[in-house]
Amino acid sequence: MSTAAITTIDCSQTVNEIVSRHPETLAVFTAWGIDTCCGGGHPVEAVVQRHQLDGEALCNALAQAIGGR
Repeated sequence: MSTAAITTIDCSQTVNEIVSRHPETLAVFTAWGIDTCCGGGHPVEAVVQRHQLDGEALCNALAQAIGGR
């Protein structure tokens, strides 16, 4: 019996931390209008609140980008 590792995104991390660990998430951030320059040093949770985005949908999209759930 094998167990598959489930990779998740910790949306309390900064945008730059997530992109550094998972470069494939950059396309998701770009699609959502989040850049790594001005917003990159802020936690995803803060960026979501500031721009009134759907945080759950964004974090799900990021998790899908890295093959997580």
